[in-house]
Amino acid sequence: GAMAMRLSAASDTTKDLFGLSGRFPFAARPFLSRQDCPTRLLLALRYSSKAESVEEGTGLATLDDAVDFVQKEAKANFTETVEIHVKLATDPKRSDHIVRGSAVLPHGTGKQSRLAVFCDQLDQLEKAKEAGADVVGGGDLIDSIKKGSASIDWDVAIATPDIMPKLASIARVLGPKGLMPNPKKGTVTDNVIATIGEFRKGRVDFRQDKGAVIHAGLAKVNFNKASIVENVAAFFGAVMLARPKGVKGSGAQGFIKTVSLCSTMGRSIRVSVPDILNMSVKVRRTKR
Repeated sequence: GAMAMRLSAASDTTKDLFGLSGRFPFAARPFLSRQDCPTRLLLALRYSSKAESVEEGTGLATLDDAVDFVQKEAKANFTETVEIHVKLATDPKRSDHIVRGSAVLPHGTGKQSRLAVFCDQLDQLEKAKEAGADVVGGGDLIDSIKKGSASIDWDVAIATPDIMPKLASIARVLGPKGLMPNPKKGTVTDNVIATIGEFRKGRVDFRQDKGAVIHAGLAKVNFNKASIVENVAAFFGAVMLARPKGVKGSGAQGFIKTVSLCSTMGRSIRVSVPDILNMSVKVRRTKR
């Protein structure tokens, strides 16, 4: 009898504390099992609150409203990145549905990438250094990496076609780090100076993952709103230009399922595809 009274009191306390007996049946019972522990209840509260907030505040927001939302949601004690997540209607397993490309953002990403240039021609290396490359080298640099005496402290590697056979010897070192120059990414080129310029201006490479989603960081939340809007629109325009021929339909139809924005630690918001498409067209015309 005394045990039953204690359990009943615990149940009433839980109801009064959280007021969730209708939405979460386990909240009306005392915490007797692992499934009903306080941590589990608090997590349920947290994610339920998040889902409700996103549902009420998003629907299909305009790009302007979505950027407002993302900037207000960025409350971490560091400068968060504005991220875009584009869900595609493609099949990544099909060779004619591969989506990859690059976008040059009009206002940069807010992050300064370290660039490495591999080339056998001394004059090219000197020009690359003047253009802003952080690390330059040829066969000597490759040998140092092979021996482990050179540190790999760059974010992007650019190479000329003539040095690629030598780079193959360190492909096992650079490949897993995503640092191997690749013709499909435009990082194997004879025009090294122009490629360096693109990355310095804010070039972002993208490729759909196994779930047919493209993820990218496009700005810092402390950018002004107009700059973030233009960066997002420019990136979306580049994704549209990368539409594979094997995808049926035209425009965004049959290609883009959803577009979401968020900050590094903030909640996401769904963006209207027609609105972001119109903005991308405007940005492209302005650049011309």
